[in-house]
Amino acid sequence: MNKIVVSGIALIVMLALSGCDRNEGTAREDADSSFASSDAEVIKRISNLENEIDLVLTSESVYMQLSEEKLGEIKEEFADERAEEEDNALANTIKNVVLDNIEKLLQERIEYPIEEVNAMYWDDGEIIIEVEDENFISFNDISVDHGDALESFAEDDALEFIAAFESLKGGS
Repeated sequence: MNKIVVSGIALIVMLALSGCDRNEGTAREDADSSFASSDAEVIKRISNLENEIDLVLTSESVYMQLSEEKLGEIKEEFADERAEEEDNALANTIKNVVLDNIEKLLQERIEYPIEEVNAMYWDDGEIIIEVEDENFISFNDISVDHGDALESFAEDDALEFIAAFESLKGGS
């Protein structure tokens, strides 16, 4: 329980700060809403080699999020943790609040409108995504068990994703 609580608090703080503009320290106007509208067309979706993270290109944005498979695994772990009763009611309540908030935050994504993505290319085993005005947490800040997230995609998938991005940017 202590490991989950500490990890949860750290994650909550990091994700809360991701809604802040790095330069001004103020909340982004659109922090509570997705750049992509619900009717944005998904053009390309790739998952990393471990199927933990999805990188998605829509007609309006590029975003990274945990895969449905990874979210399912985490939800199962959280259900097991919730089933374990703590010594007192307060500890049990705190644990459940932390788990609920972590679960909500894990469903968030790092997202940039297409207009803010200047370039995307493959370099030495990594997808490079150059963005005009990066959020407090960017694609480059995300790590998985085996290293940086942008280094965890298959080259063929990454090159197809980049080609789809270039085609979209060229057509806009």
